[in-house]
Amino acid sequence: MGVAPRFSLLRVGVIVVIIAIVVGFIGFMHAPRVTRVKMAFIFPGSITDGDWNEAAYRAMEAFKEKYPDIDIAWVQGVYDPAQIESVIRSYVQQGYNLIVGVGYQFGLPMAKIANETPREVYFLVLATDPRYVGPKVNIADVRTDQSGFISGYVMISLSKSKSVAFIAGMAVPRATRSELGQRKGIEYAGYNPREVYHVYYAGDFHDVVKCKLATLSLIDQLKVDVVKSMGNGCSLGAVSAAKERGAFTLSSGTYHPELYPEGYALYEIWRWEVIYEQWYQDYLSGNLKKGGKMYWLSLENGGIEIIKGNLPSELWNEVQTLISKIVKGEVDTGFRP
Repeated sequence: MGVAPRFSLLRVGVIVVIIAIVVGFIGFMHAPRVTRVKMAFIFPGSITDGDWNEAAYRAMEAFKEKYPDIDIAWVQGVYDPAQIESVIRSYVQQGYNLIVGVGYQFGLPMAKIANETPREVYFLVLATDPRYVGPKVNIADVRTDQSGFISGYVMISLSKSKSVAFIAGMAVPRATRSELGQRKGIEYAGYNPREVYHVYYAGDFHDVVKCKLATLSLIDQLKVDVVKSMGNGCSLGAVSAAKERGAFTLSSGTYHPELYPEGYALYEIWRWEVIYEQWYQDYLSGNLKKGGKMYWLSLENGGIEIIKGNLPSELWNEVQTLISKIVKGEVDTGFRP
């Protein structure tokens, strides 16, 4: 009579254990798989170009450091349209969830491939036409009108000859927005940009020699003594010319004081990691499923950073005041998203 209850209890215990194992297995089989996010970056030029590609690459490195659990791949020098499409498709086939194209030329092919891709793959294009925004395509750009306003104000305030210039590779939106901002900044300082401001677009981001010769011509013929440049090799040419003639210069995108330590008046840094993070968080939260978005680097979100160079303290204090006014919307920088 004493053995049967113990046997019954043992049998019940075994059954309970078996049920727990089965339930646990079923739960495991139906639980959502936690997989690593795979993110790819495609750079059209060299990541050491001292400008556009380098800024985006440094941001990728900062982002990767903050999110080490993401599988990140990247490739540079992908400029030809046919090559761009091939590389994008390759990353899609390899199972990448998030793909970043660093430049305007990625807009069309990413929009095309997004429409052909059934699974959830999302694309982010830096500085392309907003018309490519779509269900899976997001666009990011930089408020160069804001930094341009500050640059214009600094340029004309620093200039002794009251003749300043903007040298850029091509008239892409980030350059033309900067030009608008510079004109507004010059006006804010009390000068007529039509009389004191000179603009040159080389038609090529990479032509160092052409941009250097153009800058030398502006300095020698129009007495330009402060130059802002934008665009990979074009910036290198402009800075080289400014250094030869002892003119001041202002940067765009990256921080390279070693190129001309005594001549850089102001540095404009683009921190794209701010956008990478916003985009990634929107992916995790499911917001990207709601449709394409437009992201902006700005003074407000810290995506644009202004760093003091060889600038008088009084003028730097004025820059700080201008930044505060721009963030508060108290001045017109020439552009609204």
